[in-house]
This record gives sequence, structure tokens and C-alpha cells, in this order.
Amino acid sequence: MSQNHPLKKLDIEGFDKLPGARFALFLYNDQIITLSQLKKAIRVQEKIAQDKLLSSIMIETGIIDEDEHRRLIRKHGRAFRIGELVCELGYISLQDLEKANQSITRMPGKRMGEILIELGFIDDRQVAQALSEQLDMPLIHIDIDMVNQTLAKQFSQNFLTSNLSIPYDEGTNKVYVVTADPLNDHAFAEIEQKTAKKTVISIAAASAIELLLKKLFVNKKGVSAEVKDQVAEVVDGILLSAIRDHASDIHLEPMLHNLRIRFRMDGVLIHKMDLPRDLSARVIARMKVLAGMDISDSRRHQDGRITRKVSDIDVDFRVSTYVTLFGENLVMRVLRRDGGLKSIEQIKMNRGLLDRFKHDALDVPTGVILITGPTGSGKTTTLYAAIDYLNHPTTKIITLEDPVEYVVDGIMQCSVDKKAGRSFDNSLKAVVRQDPDIIVLGEIRDKNSAQVAVQAALTGHKVITTFHTEDSIGGLLRLIDMGVETFLISSTVVSILAQRLIRTICPDCRQAYMPNKRIANLIGIDNETLKNNTFYRGTGCGTCYGTGYHGRTALHELLVLNEEVREAIINQRPSHEVRKISCDTTDLLSLMEDGLYKVLLGHTTPEEVYRITPRSNSNRSVKEIFKLMGEE
Repeated sequence: MSQNHPLKKLDIEGFDKLPGARFALFLYNDQIITLSQLKKAIRVQEKIAQDKLLSSIMIETGIIDEDEHRRLIRKHGRAFRIGELVCELGYISLQDLEKANQSITRMPGKRMGEILIELGFIDDRQVAQALSEQLDMPLIHIDIDMVNQTLAKQFSQNFLTSNLSIPYDEGTNKVYVVTADPLNDHAFAEIEQKTAKKTVISIAAASAIELLLKKLFVNKKGVSAEVKDQVAEVVDGILLSAIRDHASDIHLEPMLHNLRIRFRMDGVLIHKMDLPRDLSARVIARMKVLAGMDISDSRRHQDGRITRKVSDIDVDFRVSTYVTLFGENLVMRVLRRDGGLKSIEQIKMNRGLLDRFKHDALDVPTGVILITGPTGSGKTTTLYAAIDYLNHPTTKIITLEDPVEYVVDGIMQCSVDKKAGRSFDNSLKAVVRQDPDIIVLGEIRDKNSAQVAVQAALTGHKVITTFHTEDSIGGLLRLIDMGVETFLISSTVVSILAQRLIRTICPDCRQAYMPNKRIANLIGIDNETLKNNTFYRGTGCGTCYGTGYHGRTALHELLVLNEEVREAIINQRPSHEVRKISCDTTDLLSLMEDGLYKVLLGHTTPEEVYRITPRSNSNRSVKEIFKLMGEE
């Protein structure tokens, strides 16, 4: 591993000896942090956090986020020693690393990974995961059905066992090798010489390789317990990988010959791996057991839930199965309990919109505030940010959620539970009798909940809730469709915030380019702006899985109702007229205009804005949009 990275030196006394110095130096050299931010983290470490890495301090103090930390580990993994890396990944503590460093001097010839395992600080799966991060090699789960046994048995059992490497497949010019020791160049050279093909290396845990070798060379009787262990290991590996990749959903999809596993990352499905057909049925069964489903019934759609700790992170997995032609399709929504609650300043709303949202919507004493958008658009995050902003000792906030997503100190939260007699309808009636100042409804789902929200607002309460509609004007029209009287809507609804999540350009493969003129024009970028600005896109790399995008930001459309809009609602004017009145009299900025703004700031691409936002015509100039966004 290269330790000769071309890094700037820092004139900070004793810097090289500080815990986490190498990673902090990468952050500084990549211009992610400033020198003053680095010095601030060092001061915190020296005064109150000697047992923490500099990166941990920077995450806790908001200098960097977890995505930046993860991306830099992938980018510079080869420059780390394995002990440093597993510490940065959070597998071991600084104290564990210090003990391992002391032990390595007494165990000449042993590698740090072996010592950490022997000391019981990590297991072989975590070592494999760390090596995958460090060397940017895929981590795979492999079963005997995926192995070309004729190919593997060209090599002796002793050779494969001593090198913990198995050639499992081959193409015209390549031979595919799974190994627990990806730095064993001698073994790979021998495989290349014998097959006359170039090796392509993937990583697996040592225990998985050993189990595979037993299946290859030992009678299969009595292996059932080990097979069960392998299934548990595969399931744990899938869950861990989803958490590490910040996936929002896991899809296990039965195909004719295999089980395809895809993760939804940044709103897009990414193919992660395939499992052999025989193993896939056991993996699905294991998932159903964990979710409390009936594993004897594979002909009926089912729902379940898994709550467990994965890599020291509390996670809820909402599990759903759907019976298909080739078996049960299983989808898991991943709900992390770490860092989910954001402040109002952290929801990535433009300054001009944020000031209006706080002062013209949230600070209004009574009325209904709607947060709208499709599934997965970040509504719940914004809802909790609004709750956090309004949470004061003098204010009573009570919620009705299905279920409670995040626990917030100081507010009264209720989760719907039909079995316990707490149905949504029953709880709605009870909420208004609790003397609240602010009522939070997880979602308006029908006419009844819409009527309760409106009636609560009429009696002097503030109501905040979410709604599934395409844009802000659509929220008004859907309330009318539900049968809520137009005069009630116009007198109680204060504001509607519509939003979307849009992918941002990958910082590791970001390059200037000229966008498609037609698409640029369609989102409101005129030819002059196209000519006089630099636009960027990602070309695709390991960090972004070849997509050109890494991470997401939010687009917002805020409608604050005034008299003209209220009158248009009472008169039931068509949606395009209500939108025009809103744009002319309330300075409503559309989702597409917010997207245009973020394109010109270099955060995303015109193609992504065109893909994600509802179509809306705008006669505003780029200069007008920037002014309304709070940029003079």
C-alpha cells in the first residue's frame, strides 16, 4: 500500500502523532475543511476528547458529514494501514488500536488484521469489509453453486487452503478469483500462469472461503450447521453493506437462475450482487424469520419489521414480500436511527426560502402547514426539522404517527397500533382533547384526517402534516377533491411546502461539459446563460458506482397563501390559474426553478432536474430567480 501520497505539510506541532491525523490531512488537502476548522477539531481533541479521532470530532461538531467521511475513506483507502482504517470505519476504538500496536511488536510476522481478530476486537467479515474499502475491490458472497468446480480443482487443496483463494469462474481472457488475502500477489501469479489468463480479484471473509473449500473437497454430510451459518453471514453482510452504502431500500429479486440484489441509493437502484438459486430461498426465509413473517406461507404477500443493531447503528427494516413467478420478491425500507433528525438549517433549503418558511409559515400562531411530495422525497425529515424549530419549553407539541420515525425530547409522540386499540381514527379524536398548541399528523391520508386538521386549525391550533401530492398547488386541489369545503381550506391553510430529492454531482469525477441545449432550455436556462456559465457532470467512478452522482440535495417550492390565492381557491379556479396568481402575487418559485438555481451553482445537472421535477412554465429571468433565492 502506498504511503507516499503527495500531501501538503502542516506547520502544527505534534500533528503527525494526533489520533486520526492522516485522515484529517486528506480532508485538508482535498479542500473539504479549512485550516481553522482543523485547528478547532484539534483543540477539542486536546481538551475533552483525547479518546476520539479527529474525524469523529468533526462529524459530531458538523464540520463534515458521514457521506464526506465515507467518500474520503474510499478515495484514499490504500494510503491507510489496516489498523488505522478499521479505526476510522468505527470497528475498533483508539484504545483497541493502541493494544494491537503493542501486540504486533511481540508477534513478528503476523499481520495487523490477524492480531485484531486474535484479540477479539473484530471478526474476519469486518476485516474483509475493510480490505474491500481500502483496496476498492468488490466484497462478494459466494456459494458452491457459483463455483466452476472443474476450474477450481485444477489447483491442489493445499494450494487453495494455504492461500485462502479460489478461482471460481473464467472468461475468454480472465479468471475470477475470490480471496481472503487480496495482497497475495504470489498466489495470483501462479493462477495466471496455470490458466494463461488475467486474474480479477474479489474479496470474501476467511471463514466463507474455508466453508467453500470444505464443500469442494469434503463429503457434504454434516455440513448443514455450517450452511445455516453461511446463510446468517450472507444476510448480515447484505444488511451491513446497505448501512455502509447509505441505501434507502434493499431489493431481493428472484430471477430464473439466481437472486438479484439491488440497493436504492440516492433514489436510483444499483445492482450489488447475485446469489445462486439454492442459497436465495434460504436467504429469503432467514429474512422472513427475522421480520416475524410466516415462512411456511410463500403464496401470500406479507409485511413485517426487523429492529436490530447493525455495525453499532440502530436500524429499522420495514419488510414486504410480493409473490412473483419465480418466488417471493422481498423489499426492505432502511430506517437508520443515527443522525436522522436535522435542524431547520440543515435541510438544504435556499436562504431566501428558508427565511420565508420560518417567518411566514412556522412562526404563524395558528393554521395548517402542509409538507408535500412523493414517497422518498424527504418529507419526514423536513417535518421533524420543523418540529425541532418549534420545540420550546412553553409550547405543547403532540404527534400522531404511523409509526414514530425519530424520538424527539420534549414532545409527546404517539405511534398508531391497531392491535392495542390505538387506531388512527381513535387517536385523532383523542389528540384534540390533550390541550396541544401544535398538532403533528404524520400524514393526511383521507377525508377524516383532513377534516380533523382543518377543524383543529379553526379552534386555534397549529397543525403540521405531510401529504402525497406532486407540487404545492396540487396540495390545495387534493384537499378539495377529498371533500373539504373551499372556504375552510382558504381560511386555515397557511402554507404548502413541496419538495423533491435530487442527485448531486460526484465530487471525485466532476468535469466541465456542455449540457444538451434542448433540455437546458426546457428547465429555463436560456442560450445566453448556457454560453456564459460553466456546467458540470460526473463521468462515473468507483465512488458513485459509475452513475456520475453521489449524494442528494433537496429542491423546494414554498407557497404562502395570500388573499388573492385564497379567493382563487374559494372560486375553484383551475390549477394553472392558481399557479399563475401564486407566482405573480406570492413570489412562488417552482421546483424546476430551484433546480435551475442549483444547476448554476454547480450542484447538479440539467438532465437530473429535467428527470426529477414536475414541468412548469416560468417567465422569470435567471437574475430574478437568484434574487428570490436570496442571492443578490
